[in-house]
Amino acid sequence: MRKLFLVTFIIAAMCSVGLAQQEQQMSQQNAASSQMDDSIPNKGVAPKVPNGIGRLDLRVVDENGNPVKGVRADLESIRTDGFFCEALNTLTDARGVAVIPPLHMGRLTLKLKASGYETQKVKIIASTLNEPVRVTMIRKK
Repeated sequence: MRKLFLVTFIIAAMCSVGLAQQEQQMSQQNAASSQMDDSIPNKGVAPKVPNGIGRLDLRVVDENGNPVKGVRADLESIRTDGFFCEALNTLTDARGVAVIPPLHMGRLTLKLKASGYETQKVKIIASTLNEPVRVTMIRKK
């Protein structure tokens, strides 16, 4: 009985050490990712009402996770009342960031173009704009 208790105690101790190390690694990874996210303030704003004004904060990277400068972002919005709004020719900076001017938000389509990359069309849900919109550009082959 004493041996069984001792073996159980040793196994439990080893498991708790492993869990503690795993939690520490996850904590370090979360800290690193939050530092990256916090280094560039989010300027996105979701509209508070249908057809309300919002702002899109765009973050563009390549397939390797590197920021892409000079991506042309055009945002089109078709409101529920039938009106069409757009913000054109917003370019990403050296950090791959572009903040599109405030716009009446309805059904949203984001068009992205950059030299050497495939053109992309992305549907955006207006209610998600409190967080940055992240897009990965794909190189032309």
